[in-house]
Amino acid sequence: MKSKAIPHMILAVILALVAGGLTIRWLASFRGQAGPAKPAPVTRKVEALVASRAIPKGARLDAGMVRLKGFEADAVPTGAFREASDAVGRITAREISPDDPITPDKLLPKGATSGGLEAVVEPGKRALTVKGSKIMGSGGHITPGSRVDVLVTYSQPGKTDAKINKVILENVLVLTAGAELEARVGKDGREELANTDFFTLMVTPEEAERLALAADLGSMHLALRKPGDEDVVQTPGADVEKSLGAFSAAPAEAAAPEPEPGPEGAGYTVEIIRGTERERVNLDSLSPPPAKENPHGQP
Repeated sequence: MKSKAIPHMILAVILALVAGGLTIRWLASFRGQAGPAKPAPVTRKVEALVASRAIPKGARLDAGMVRLKGFEADAVPTGAFREASDAVGRITAREISPDDPITPDKLLPKGATSGGLEAVVEPGKRALTVKGSKIMGSGGHITPGSRVDVLVTYSQPGKTDAKINKVILENVLVLTAGAELEARVGKDGREELANTDFFTLMVTPEEAERLALAADLGSMHLALRKPGDEDVVQTPGADVEKSLGAFSAAPAEAAAPEPEPGPEGAGYTVEIIRGTERERVNLDSLSPPPAKENPHGQP
């Protein structure tokens, strides 16, 4: 029995070796068709200037505040400086976070010597601060960078009880907004400290005159505008009569029309209807009824 099994085992081994060789050859043919493996593409890096640490607004940049960082070519921030020498010595116009790219819009113009408020006022404009309140500032929603319209309510000249409200400035940029402690007289007559809101607006000299006058003339409000809304709307203003005109009394019922007069000298006429017939009779043409005779001859 053992002698008969040996040839079968040898045959099985030979067949297995042949099958394995064919399989290897078949796989090699596919590798040849695919060709040699291509190397992974090399991503080109571009260096741009970033903040090496948090930088406050108004700081003058030095070499220790910035560093170069590699970015993929298509991911480099627009306008980012490529050399430290382009930014060192410039003053920051806003706070810059660590690793935030240094771009021209985050720095004051070249030649600026300080980061104060005067550095952000545009040529030909002025910064004017007015005192307000939380209500005037839309409950704290008006912040630096907001655009507002300025409204003022004041008494009409010679009419202390007649007030008018008018939009005097439109699309004005808010430079700063904040609150400070100010001494006030409380309800009990004692002096106390309370928060007072202040708003600094960037205006032209002519607008500054109107704004200063409005601050002394009456009470002001700031209306918050949607970003990008540049429309200028001319308004006639609002007073009590115009504002409450919609609540006036209902108009009285129309009076019955007077009868049309007849021809000149014809007097009044009436219309007599008999069944389906109509007749217009002049009252002046009707003679008075004859007087009845007194049978006793008495007057």
